[in-house]
Amino acid sequence: MKLTIEQSEEFDEPEITIKCGMMDDRLESIIRHIRLNMFSVTGVKDGVTKVLSLGEIFYFDSIDERTFIYLESDVYECSMKLYELEEQLAKAHFVRISKSCIVNIMKLDSVRPMLNSRYEAKLENGEKLIISRHYLPDFKRVFGI
Repeated sequence: MKLTIEQSEEFDEPEITIKCGMMDDRLESIIRHIRLNMFSVTGVKDGVTKVLSLGEIFYFDSIDERTFIYLESDVYECSMKLYELEEQLAKAHFVRISKSCIVNIMKLDSVRPMLNSRYEAKLENGEKLIISRHYLPDFKRVFGI
């Protein structure tokens, strides 16, 4: 793999161009990392609005028609619906694991099988989430199981 970086005052914003023969898993992973850092989501906590980068988000959860953003130790409310987030984050390192939850697979510490064809995902911050069997095939594909 060859990496070329051009730096100049004349460029307004960074531009990434990838030239390749065939896409492989390693290149797709690099592209997901780039997308992860390109996007952000707006969250509200205690009346204060903050722009959150996807890299710091552990997961999104929907409760009573409200969507919440979970960071390592903070929780923000998001105005977007879970299905909207799922569409926007489909090509980043996020995958839906239940009817109410989308997780950042880069924040996963471990995954273990449970009863009833479900899995338990343990996050880097110690939280545990249940991966329902309905969403398990997509999770396995994205996570590489």
